[in-house]
Amino acid sequence: MIFMGEAVLNYFIYNENIYETKDFEKKYKAINPSVYEVIRIKDGKALFLEEHYERFINSLKLSKSSLEIPISEIKKSINKLTELNKISNYNVKIVFNNLNSNSINKYYFFIKTSYPTNEMYDEGIKTLTYNAIRENPHAKVINQSLRDNVNALLKEKDCYEALYINDKNEITEGSRSNTFFLKGKKVYTAPAKDVLLGVTRQRIIRLCRENGIEVIEMPIKLNEINKFDAVFMSGTSPKVLPIKYIDDIKYDTKYPLLLKIMKIYDDEINNYLKK
Repeated sequence: MIFMGEAVLNYFIYNENIYETKDFEKKYKAINPSVYEVIRIKDGKALFLEEHYERFINSLKLSKSSLEIPISEIKKSINKLTELNKISNYNVKIVFNNLNSNSINKYYFFIKTSYPTNEMYDEGIKTLTYNAIRENPHAKVINQSLRDNVNALLKEKDCYEALYINDKNEITEGSRSNTFFLKGKKVYTAPAKDVLLGVTRQRIIRLCRENGIEVIEMPIKLNEINKFDAVFMSGTSPKVLPIKYIDDIKYDTKYPLLLKIMKIYDDEINNYLKK
């Protein structure tokens, strides 16, 4: 596998032109403002593309960009990239930057991708808490220094994810995920205004309500998380992934409601791919 900078595999697309990945660092220009989206390719299809597209367009608007791009253009570029690299299961990243100019840069490329193991889904993962606040939680903008700091700490502590703590001592979301807490037969998660509106998060909330599971959006106080029975994170790559530890607090990864939500979401993916 070729790996130069952030792009992997053999080819990437820059402003509708095809280049070899070995030239990525020569072509990629990190110019703010910059928005991005990560989409999972599963069985050769862009999973939940419509929701990712809506969030991407919203990120552009929140970054005060007047750019308009149809979903057909994004779909065409993703399909072309998938065919060029001859893959069926991977994560593709879209980056549009230099948004305040007349020469916006548009990049489509595959990124280093790892999905949770069966053992992680079975036994759960370790997470830690980290003091951080997204300046604009609804816009998926690149903050490389924060990403680098979090990655270094995760490696040092041997944890899978970091859960952000805001200035009110509340857990908002993960560094690359959303977080849900379970108590009894109810699901709790941070208010939408405080978090990135993850595509997986939105689907989970809708699916829970359609299946008679109550979802409550409320602030999650750090000093109260020991009262919950189970916790899981959600995201493009992990789907619904049980959390075994938050710092030194242990949770039940076999909690019946958690297992039910995992199955409901997996069924949703299969149904989407069959369309």
